[in-house]
Amino acid sequence: MTTLELEKSLTFKNILVATDFSESSKHALQCAVAITDLNQSQLFVLHALLPEPRMPVPLDPLPSRADRDLSEAKLKLEGVTSPELIGHVHHKEILERGPVGEVVLDVIQRENIDLLVLGTHGRTGLKKLVLGSIAEELFRRAPCPVLTVGPSAVLSREIRKVLFATDFGSASVQALPYAMDFANQREGKLTLLHLVSPMPVEYVGPAWYPGTDVVERKDASKSKCLQQLRNLLPSNSGLKCEVEHLVEFHFAPEGILNTAAEREVDLIVMGVKQSGTNVSRLAAHMPWAIAYEVVCQAACPVLTIRA
Repeated sequence: MTTLELEKSLTFKNILVATDFSESSKHALQCAVAITDLNQSQLFVLHALLPEPRMPVPLDPLPSRADRDLSEAKLKLEGVTSPELIGHVHHKEILERGPVGEVVLDVIQRENIDLLVLGTHGRTGLKKLVLGSIAEELFRRAPCPVLTVGPSAVLSREIRKVLFATDFGSASVQALPYAMDFANQREGKLTLLHLVSPMPVEYVGPAWYPGTDVVERKDASKSKCLQQLRNLLPSNSGLKCEVEHLVEFHFAPEGILNTAAEREVDLIVMGVKQSGTNVSRLAAHMPWAIAYEVVCQAACPVLTIRA
């Protein structure tokens, strides 16, 4: 991974939040409003109605005033965007029919969206595999950064403590400037975290115990990874925040979640691999997808940037 320097502050001019009017969507909307207000941006609030079922005999679409689902959705959308709930941020309501994922991606392109904000119900494992995850599909396919608000996430009034989880891959290259900027805006703290899988023990003799060189190998691995982390942010990077370099021997996502909880971070930033439309999309919905597990269980919002 190459060394990056902080150039100018990253701003979000057009922010999109997708809502299904659930509690998780309400939390996501509050988060989107706060970031919109901070950046003096334009907020787009989108609700996607399910596509109309196909009929054996094609029928003309109902007039909008006679479409009950459309009328009810419009009233709900006006309700969640009332001044009492979102204040006076500049916003636009969008109501469209179609598969949620496709509608959101279309609006991102059409409105030049810089940031997508989503809420998730936090389904994991087999339940997630059966029901699917719109949030995960979107943060793996969206061309812009995605801020996902899980069911346990709480948005701080000020984002000061940022955890950047990196595997030194290409997605992390894209994600690091965002982590730097969020931590730098309030002169907070940026923790750079790399996880190393715990080394297995070796079987020698009648009992299980670590091999004689395990400690040496762990120390060498940690030293190498710490140096890689330090190389990401040179002394002339322009950061005003405190920087911590951390290497842990832990499995993901538990290691990320534990570090975030111990340091009480306000935001987790990480890169994610791109998902295609067939095999790779199915793989993204597997129960072991790390990024989605972090999103579902984190006590703060998670910003993901696609490679």
